[in-house]
Amino acid sequence: MESKIVIFKSGIEDGIMSNNAKFYDKSLSQEEINKIFLRNRITFGKKYGIDGQKIYRATQKNDDNNLDYGDGKYIVIDINQDLKDAWYEVLEADILLLQKNSKKIALAHQMADCPIIIAEDRRLGVTSLSHCGARYINRSLPQQTIEALKKEYNSNIEDIYVYIGSCAKKENYIYKTYPEWATNKHIWHEAIHKEKDGYHIDMIKAIKQQLKEIGIKHLKISPNDTITNKKYYSHAGYTRGRRIENGQNIVGFFYKKDDENNTLA
Repeated sequence: MESKIVIFKSGIEDGIMSNNAKFYDKSLSQEEINKIFLRNRITFGKKYGIDGQKIYRATQKNDDNNLDYGDGKYIVIDINQDLKDAWYEVLEADILLLQKNSKKIALAHQMADCPIIIAEDRRLGVTSLSHCGARYINRSLPQQTIEALKKEYNSNIEDIYVYIGSCAKKENYIYKTYPEWATNKHIWHEAIHKEKDGYHIDMIKAIKQQLKEIGIKHLKISPNDTITNKKYYSHAGYTRGRRIENGQNIVGFFYKKDDENNTLA
């Protein structure tokens, strides 16, 4: 079946896709930063024919924000909402779902080295998106991203096509000691390898194994390694001194019109 979505990814040339002050010159006020970020989103959206103010993203729980919701929580985006800037709509969840629509609403998530998973049910015209860093992989978020489609729309696993976005690859994603977050031995036993320079983390392999276990057959993986590919912001690349740029990218999708071609990040 043919894809009905356009998948996009921003990079350094598109500017910082965040209004977090840590990515900007200290002389800038938060108001000035917000204006720059809005301008970046608007300009980036024009590349794909979408409104940069109609990009929804989840507010995902982590160790710092004290959010408390059940693992794998999902939210279905209401395409009838009329928000001035959807980016600032607070959606506390791991996963967002979008039905086929004609309003060019987009779902996305910020990232620098963690993969974004986009799972499209091509028969029903519904798609889920999640940000699957290593800690989220550890609690089975890749599988939960698929389960959200099955729970909400009764999707058939045969109809689901999964895309895994750019991320830090095993050759360069290295910990000096075994990572404390890797508590699920079933998930990581073949995806963390001890070598001379440390423990290599293979997020792609861990995700693929999870998806294989639930029967996913259609899978496409971005070849981009964010740590070494200089087109993209990379936290690991910056902290290790490989880059001078510090910021975030976004990866997402929107439903295309019948005459539009799909663009993979």
